Amino acid sequence: MPSRVQLRSTVTNLSLAALSVGAALGAAELGLRALLPPSRAYYVLRPGRDWTVTAAPDLLPGVTGVAHFRVNRFGIRGREFGDDRAEYRILAVGGSTTQCAVLDDTEVWTHLLEADLGRTADGRAVWVGNVGRDGATSRDLVMHVKYLLRQYPRIDVVVSLVGVNDMMSALHQGWGYRMPAPVTDSTAERTQRRRAFAVVPGRIQEPVGYGARHVPWYKATALWQLARRVKTERRLHATFDLRDRAGAALERARLKRRATRAWIDSLPPLDEPLVEYRRNLNAMADLAAAAGVRIVFATQPSLWRGALSDREAHLLWFGWVGADRASAGAFFTAGALGRAMARYNETLLDVCRRRTLECVDAATALPSDTTVLYDDVHFNEHGSQLLAHALAGHFREHAPYRRPT
Repeated sequence: MPSRVQLRSTVTNLSLAALSVGAALGAAELGLRALLPPSRAYYVLRPGRDWTVTAAPDLLPGVTGVAHFRVNRFGIRGREFGDDRAEYRILAVGGSTTQCAVLDDTEVWTHLLEADLGRTADGRAVWVGNVGRDGATSRDLVMHVKYLLRQYPRIDVVVSLVGVNDMMSALHQGWGYRMPAPVTDSTAERTQRRRAFAVVPGRIQEPVGYGARHVPWYKATALWQLARRVKTERRLHATFDLRDRAGAALERARLKRRATRAWIDSLPPLDEPLVEYRRNLNAMADLAAAAGVRIVFATQPSLWRGALSDREAHLLWFGWVGADRASAGAFFTAGALGRAMARYNETLLDVCRRRTLECVDAATALPSDTTVLYDDVHFNEHGSQLLAHALAGHFREHAPYRRPT
């Protein structure tokens, strides 16, 4: 049995070791804060991302081959900016239906729109950049319009395919929806800005991506954020094979929906969520107008309707009630989801009518079936082509593509 002297010595040594480790960590923390340069720009997508995705046609109808997803140094999926005087620039903002993560860079609708339009009537080359981000709601898009138009070289048009993430956010809350503060309020904007971007201006110890969630103190340290950055950098170059484990998550999500025994065919009140949606659309339009930028909205096509075939129904995975899909006990029916999506699309069209804004009603123009979509709302290769064609047709009816008569 150790003596008191030995115990005292052991405790002293352990205390000194703990103090030494603490001092070293403190010094490292201060050093990182002093030496690492701050970020000075906003990025929706992290620059340098280079993903390779191998499709599984049985899992994603209408998506084939190997897709490459590349993000340039400006955080944009698309080519670099060219000559400021010789380009007509279109910036696409939206969620995953804009991002199109499983489609190749040459198959995403933003690239096809660029190729279809070619040049303006006065000979300028068309540039279309894509900053779609999965899960982005209209609150996030307000932030994208506000800060990216200030940061990028001149943008002529913003195109926004919007609605489904706002709708799903409201339905997840079900009958307990609580109206958030307007995103234009200073406190709400500060929180939303850190959710809307992968990178924001600031020091490394200022965490990004947590939204309104409380951030524990240790996650606001430079050491933690450096480790997080290293982990993120490793994911910038990734390979996904949807025929194997990479597609298993989607299949589990579909199985979860099919296995539910609690189907909800009625909708919770959508008046307040649609007020929130409307004010965000108006905020986007106001910001674009203040910057002298044209804005074009597009409604969201979907597979949802009352009478689906078994094959179509098996492709669905959206519509759960609650914040966590894995533990969700109930799902909205495809008919209910279709009615909700129609309400959001009608609201968008109404905002455009009232304000004389441009809108492409893609939900009406595109078929609501698997020739266009591989799941609830995401475009396959043919759907991407049809959306690009619909948008290009709209642009050609207006200057600077249509020559004045």
